[in-house]
Amino acid sequence: MRRKISSYFSIIPILTLLLVFWATPACNTSPTGATDSNYEVARNIALSWNKLMLELERHTDGYRPPVSARTFAYISMAAYEASVPGMEGYVSLQKQFPEFKAPAFPADIQSYHLPTALNRTYSGILRRFFRSAPPALLHQIDQLETELACLSDKHQNAADLNASNAFAEAIVEAVWRYSMSDGMGHDGFLYNFDKNYTNPDCAGCWQPSPEHHMPALLPHWGGVRTFIMKPSDFVVTAPPAFSESPQSPFYTEAMEVFTASQSMSKKDAWIAEFWSDDLPGLTVTPAGRWISIANQNVEHSNLAFPEVMAVYLKLSVSLCDAGIICWDAKYKYSIERPETYIRRLIDPNWRPLHETPNFPAYPSGHSAFGGAATEVLAAYFGQKNNITDRTHQGRIEFAGHPRTFGSFQEMGQENAYSRLLIGVHYRMDCVEGMRLGRAVAQQVIRMPLRGGTVSER
Repeated sequence: MRRKISSYFSIIPILTLLLVFWATPACNTSPTGATDSNYEVARNIALSWNKLMLELERHTDGYRPPVSARTFAYISMAAYEASVPGMEGYVSLQKQFPEFKAPAFPADIQSYHLPTALNRTYSGILRRFFRSAPPALLHQIDQLETELACLSDKHQNAADLNASNAFAEAIVEAVWRYSMSDGMGHDGFLYNFDKNYTNPDCAGCWQPSPEHHMPALLPHWGGVRTFIMKPSDFVVTAPPAFSESPQSPFYTEAMEVFTASQSMSKKDAWIAEFWSDDLPGLTVTPAGRWISIANQNVEHSNLAFPEVMAVYLKLSVSLCDAGIICWDAKYKYSIERPETYIRRLIDPNWRPLHETPNFPAYPSGHSAFGGAATEVLAAYFGQKNNITDRTHQGRIEFAGHPRTFGSFQEMGQENAYSRLLIGVHYRMDCVEGMRLGRAVAQQVIRMPLRGGTVSER
């Protein structure tokens, strides 16, 4: 008998928070601005906060994949802005997004202390976006900020430290206001469902599963403001015409899913469970999974601090825009899930390995996030590499032991294929999702971040 991943909820204490432990970086003693040592300290600060961000995302209600992706983008935006004064040649995102009003850099600051400002920025913006997180995790924000503050409280000019913190707080406020100006997306975690939304009533159109009758998730997310690429900028390939004929391409798509489930090898079962990142409280979201993979690659690379900030920014913006465009297409085509089709036409007793998500199938969100992320990661870390993903190392609830890949492209393709194996997507969903994500990332990668000196901020 095949096991359902979701059944593990019964053995997981809902209130148990499996928190990441961080080694506190050595305190910085340099009194100057963008020195190499400050870069290394700031790099560790960014990595530490991005690790905690995933725990917040995993355990805070309402953080479903596209909501998380958008949140990551605004958090990374704030962190990047706080870093600009300490990164020669990098410019404010105000040049890219005129509606964003960046605060003016204090004219009286003698020595901007990058680690101090970055630490305060992350703590402040995370408190805003995850204000409804469990108390234990809110305490983790306080604790981590205190631990990392040792990087800036020795041998630094008190006036400059205060000014650096004040500037960081101004950035948090500016980014928060920019998020608020997007009424559809801001605080999306509070509005996962629209009770007034009516599903299309037509042959082959998606309907909530009878077994898991949840309302449609984020049916209007396609109207959320993007950063670089809008839904109208990408032409989603129309899926094959819906048909119940055994000779039709649509039936063939469903039969492939059914056949894969009947003779699944141990390796395929491992792949299916390894990438099943859409179980609130148990795993990170599919968007968060790629932040985790980025964290692992940052931690084991020699990437300079400015490039680290570029990775987090462009990765999260790509995830954000890919999620918006993907969700727009999902509700445009409203394709029913394999479970519904297979049980109606092939086997009434069939069940997928994973509970069917409560939104339309085409295109695949997992695949879109993976396509976007792997393009960005390959651009910064290189395409040909032996990459091991340890996101779920040590988990016993499912097959999450590490897997190693020859390239980011291979990693993204397996992530997409896992959705067919797990029984919640057709191959066509995965192929188009990958194409969508890559197209978005290719545009985001070209987003200019350099263009002058620090004084041109």
